[in-house]
Amino acid sequence: MRSTPLYLLCAITASGQAIASEQGNNNDQSSLNAITVIGADITKTASMGGIPLKELPVNGHVVGREEVERIKFVDPDELLDRIPGETQIRNLRVPNGGKGYTLPMVDGLPLESPYEGATQRMDRVNTSDIERLEVIKGPASALYGNNAFGGVVNVITRTPPEKAETTVWAETGEFDRERYGINSGGQAGKLGYFIDANTRNIDGMRDEARNDRDQFSGKFIYPLTEQTTLTTRIEHLDEVIVARGDLTREQLDDDPTQAGSLSSSTDYEQDSASLQINHLLASGELDASLSWRKKDTIGVSRFRGPQDEEDTGYAGKLMYRHDFDMSNLIIGTDLYRGEQDTLQYGRKDLALNGPATAFDNKLNIDAWFTQYQFSPVKPVTVTAGLRYEHINLCSSLYDQDASFSKTAPKLGANWQLQPDLQLWASVSEGFYAPNLNHLFDAETGNPNLKPEEATNLEVGIRGRKGDFSFDSSLYQMKIKNYLVTQEFVENGVEVERTTNAGKVTLRGLETVLEYAPSDSIWRIGATHTWAKNRYDRFNSTKGDFSGNDMSRSPEHHLNLRLAVEPVSQLIVELEGDFYSRYYSDDANSEEGKFKRDERINLRVQYRHGPWRFWANSLNLTDTLEDRASYSRGKLKFRTVDGRTWYTGLSYTF
Repeated sequence: MRSTPLYLLCAITASGQAIASEQGNNNDQSSLNAITVIGADITKTASMGGIPLKELPVNGHVVGREEVERIKFVDPDELLDRIPGETQIRNLRVPNGGKGYTLPMVDGLPLESPYEGATQRMDRVNTSDIERLEVIKGPASALYGNNAFGGVVNVITRTPPEKAETTVWAETGEFDRERYGINSGGQAGKLGYFIDANTRNIDGMRDEARNDRDQFSGKFIYPLTEQTTLTTRIEHLDEVIVARGDLTREQLDDDPTQAGSLSSSTDYEQDSASLQINHLLASGELDASLSWRKKDTIGVSRFRGPQDEEDTGYAGKLMYRHDFDMSNLIIGTDLYRGEQDTLQYGRKDLALNGPATAFDNKLNIDAWFTQYQFSPVKPVTVTAGLRYEHINLCSSLYDQDASFSKTAPKLGANWQLQPDLQLWASVSEGFYAPNLNHLFDAETGNPNLKPEEATNLEVGIRGRKGDFSFDSSLYQMKIKNYLVTQEFVENGVEVERTTNAGKVTLRGLETVLEYAPSDSIWRIGATHTWAKNRYDRFNSTKGDFSGNDMSRSPEHHLNLRLAVEPVSQLIVELEGDFYSRYYSDDANSEEGKFKRDERINLRVQYRHGPWRFWANSLNLTDTLEDRASYSRGKLKFRTVDGRTWYTGLSYTF
């Protein structure tokens, strides 16, 4: 049975070649050509600071709107599995779920508090409003936060079309899956608009699980003058999610649909608005933007009791780019002001009717940055940057506040070996500040904590040879003062305390290969991540783990995609996702080794005039164990929904 996915891949490849030999170039392959994360058509519009992404010495990949609409993801991993560097938990590159090493952004502005970011947060943007997804790895650019050790996930929202159009769609499937929505865009005089509303209800495989959402967004673009454009965007999200906790092997064998323990539940409501002004100058560009976000969350997690939280954040950015004859200079500032008002209830007070502790946390970030790009000799372009950040944290729980400051340099170069072949390299620094609970909590605080500091070295090559495209990079990141929360016994009582307990080295090779024969109706793509994440030094309360692998760090992650267009506008894609074995604990126990079974997805899409139909099956091999944790001598598994079929239909007019 384990050979079935490979057999299916080979069978569809063979059938695609046979059909291709019969039909040759007679098909319209526009939809098929969009299935890529490194193709020129997808990446040409992606930029940072007005400079094309592929001209910068950074590791970046893009998923375009055609892919987003075709996949219609619920779990962000459905998209991110195609991007190298994705880990199993929360962050790019660094497999640590307790830290915000990844910055989720919307149109270049923070979606969340910069220190609460995660790859999965991108699904809090209206998914029907995504033009493309830009993923940039490592702290390589001065244009985003220094704590992005993993990188940035930047959602670019859709631009109003020149011609008015409206799309209605609906979807149904297993686990009581219901999704439907409507969007409309066009021009009303000088005003361009795009609005979308959608809803979903999914019960999931586990008892009492829920994934319900109502969402609305609107984007409006108005040209104030020929050189000045005003863009506003508003969004509302109302979401209820109940995610069940891990199951043991015995529980899985007995009944994998049982509720088990409650891992987390959230009743979440968020409103956001942004305003951006872009002004073109004779020799450059000026951008000013401001965003506001407010979210109300009532939730329970396995790490703490229930809490009622109101979170407000303001972000502002001012950036100017000046273009010289053979170079350009960017200067700017980023500001963030965040406040969380929280009522913390007792661990078992799920009804929220008992006594509660009220407290208020504030996070202020002031950043200034500059970047200079120039060409000392014709085939070489050098990009040099600096980013200074001052971070201040305070809370009503503590008499003290904390401040951290650092200037992080960034330096990289691109060498255009041939028109379709580029070599690049970069060196960059970043830093990550501890939070207030780690510093000042009466029982578990440690006021002597230092911020983490990272140094990242990276070299990459990207290009195209005929129908073959490739993008690969090799990196090494060293993190010193690594923050680790551990259990200590004091006066016979177990407490948790965070210390600068370690030094970590992360090494990886991230590669995307795509082959798109111009005379064929099939495409293949492969994404591979090799990662070796180790503790150089980690003196844990449970032992000396120096030299051990970080937990949940598989060395290999492989994603294979084969797409065929047997008749015009009918796209069939088979995708396989594979992980190698890894340790599920930092002690690297043999009993804690785990290997997730393969995940095979089949997607079928057909377009006929204004109609679009899709029929997808996720997880054909019915893999339930998603990832494992090992503690107190037992493996526990986070589960995913089993084999899932669903179909949908849309109409555009």
